[in-house]
Amino acid sequence: MVSNFERILAEIRKEAGRIAPGYRVDPESVVNLIMEIVDLEDQHRVKAQPRISQRVRSMIENAAPTHAEGE
Repeated sequence: MVSNFERILAEIRKEAGRIAPGYRVDPESVVNLIMEIVDLEDQHRVKAQPRISQRVRSMIENAAPTHAEGE
């Protein structure tokens, strides 16, 4: 039997594989980022974490590819 977690992870991988190449990003890096954000949000749900929105935004910004000028 497949757990909800495994189904959700499979769907995230499928969508990351479909969308990430268009942004020149490794699909597995997108999956890892999403799972890190989910984990942080889950921790926040159990026990309030400080500056949760800022931390998530920072995670996304740090993972975003940087493009050379003129691209």
